[in-house]
Amino acid sequence: MSSLNLATATTMQLLIALEQREVSSVELLDGMLNNIERMNPAVNAVVAMDMERARAEATAADNSRAANNPCGPLHGLPMTIKDCYETLDLVTTAGAPELSEHMPTRDADVVRLLRRAGAIVWAKTNVPYYAGDHQTYNDVYGITNNPWDLTRTSGGSSGGSAVAVACGFTTAEVGSDIGNSIRQPAGLNGIFGLKTTHGLVSGRGHIPGPSGALTSADLGVFGPLGRSCGDLRVLLEVLTNSGSAFGGVPGAELPRFEQQPDIADLRIGVWSDDAMAPVDSSVKDLIEDAARRLSAEGANIDSEIRPAIAPSDLHRTYMQLLNSTMSPGLPDDMWKGLVAKAGGSAEHVDDDAVMFARDSALAHRDWLAANERRAHAQHAWADVFENVDVMIAPIQPVAAFPHDTERSYGQRTLRVNGSETPYRDILFWAGLATMPHLPSVAIPIGQTAEGLPVGMQLIGPKWSDHKILSIGEEISSVLGRHFTPPPLVTG
Repeated sequence: MSSLNLATATTMQLLIALEQREVSSVELLDGMLNNIERMNPAVNAVVAMDMERARAEATAADNSRAANNPCGPLHGLPMTIKDCYETLDLVTTAGAPELSEHMPTRDADVVRLLRRAGAIVWAKTNVPYYAGDHQTYNDVYGITNNPWDLTRTSGGSSGGSAVAVACGFTTAEVGSDIGNSIRQPAGLNGIFGLKTTHGLVSGRGHIPGPSGALTSADLGVFGPLGRSCGDLRVLLEVLTNSGSAFGGVPGAELPRFEQQPDIADLRIGVWSDDAMAPVDSSVKDLIEDAARRLSAEGANIDSEIRPAIAPSDLHRTYMQLLNSTMSPGLPDDMWKGLVAKAGGSAEHVDDDAVMFARDSALAHRDWLAANERRAHAQHAWADVFENVDVMIAPIQPVAAFPHDTERSYGQRTLRVNGSETPYRDILFWAGLATMPHLPSVAIPIGQTAEGLPVGMQLIGPKWSDHKILSIGEEISSVLGRHFTPPPLVTG
């Protein structure tokens, strides 16, 4: 292989090297496999592989390029894929023991688009059980460790995906996000991730929902992870090149943002902390320092601007929509128990278990009311974006925390500024963009005193996916914060 370093190379750099024939697809595959053999025993990110098919496809890609045949934008790029996306003839479990031998007979739309662009999709990355946690572990493949500190979480549900990108098992991945599942793992592993505008990327073939489903969940989105905003952009182009209806409008095109912004022209809102979900100083200080540095470079910073709806009301609407959206995937016996616990009421009470039951068993009438509140939130956010280009905010209240898988979700806590706070506070920061269907890009901004990566999210208007990637690229450049391989890679 050329002098290209898989430990630090971006996807864009690999694609250029492939195009200029400085490296072959077979050489890239071998380099990634070598990284997997060396580091995967420690992190447990890659959980299934099809080496025979991968080598055959890499060889074919090299032969095709040598013959000067037309090449797609990802031609010859080896890629792993999150184990929620059905992949033809490659086991797809979604972390569920009951799917431990599930061999799909077709590719998910995301996988089909990657292959059509020339990618070699050859391995699967670990997820929590049905993608339902902020940590990645399951009874099929076990737990995925953070490469910056093996005793800490990799995040979830795209934890295996983010670790694979950080460690050079791949440089590009596709995650999914309904409760921070792209942004949180990206932030905890020092990489980049894009939660796309809802409805932009097809979720057909993603588990959950059930295998064969033709509809997508209300809040769930599907988007890229990579080592730069440029990586995310090239993957976004591929994932939106389906020729099918987009945003409910056949033939519509995602607005482009062709001109790279200048930092002095940017208006940036800052939401660095909130009483609803307090943020540890190790995270908050880095976000506020970033804001000060951007201000010093000429950006117009507004630390007071917020949607004209109370944060508690925004979060309450998100939780109603989230839990009701996820309820169809619950086992029948669990569903019946929740209906009984809900007691036929939607009234708010100060009991997490009761409120989870009531949200899960939400009557259609009550869902319509929540959806109307979401519409008001969307208008409130649109007013915000009349005055700022993006809102920067935490991804979650803390950096990567120690593994906590023995306690139930409701019993878990986060240590924030010396006090224990609810684990579910992660969802407050997730919901800011998720509930109103807004795009959000996660970018790295520094490390804690313990050396753990910290990221922040940039939330933008609906359909501004390309714009926030350009803004993220400019902010990363001004801050001097780019992808850095974890100690496990360089040690």
